[in-house]
Amino acid sequence: MKGAKIILLIVYLLALGVFLVINQMTPFPSASSGNGNPALLLALVLLPLLYFLVLLWIRILRVYSINTFFSLGGLFVIIIHQIIAFSYQKREINEYRQVIKNTLFKRYGNVDEEYVRTITKVLSIHVNNQYFNLNTYFMFVTFSILVAIVCILRIKKKEKI
Repeated sequence: MKGAKIILLIVYLLALGVFLVINQMTPFPSASSGNGNPALLLALVLLPLLYFLVLLWIRILRVYSINTFFSLGGLFVIIIHQIIAFSYQKREINEYRQVIKNTLFKRYGNVDEEYVRTITKVLSIHVNNQYFNLNTYFMFVTFSILVAIVCILRIKKKEKI
């Protein structure tokens, strides 16, 4: 079991590295960004990491056989965390849009609202730092635990039948 915990830590550190690298791939608000978002290719690494993390958590949680009451309590806490983190992230992206508007106004004397909307869409390179930061990393961490707990609860339910 110690091996699974060490692997879990290593995978989480690897995921943190991916989040931090993508975060650094954000251009300055008034900079030209070229075509596309190469960070999205790196973000694809997170999908197999998430799958592997869920498998590791399932293995660990099955060995320690956490009872249903604590599992449901954990789910409740994680869901509350996810809601708060999503709300925080939404507020941050709105503040970041304002930063971009202020920067463009200082540089050019006017702001093209359509341009700001375009560069702050989900897949834009200008918002990498908004979607890949410590808050979203912790959302990723708790989401992997949430999925594992749900899987464990389903497994326990099937075993009772």
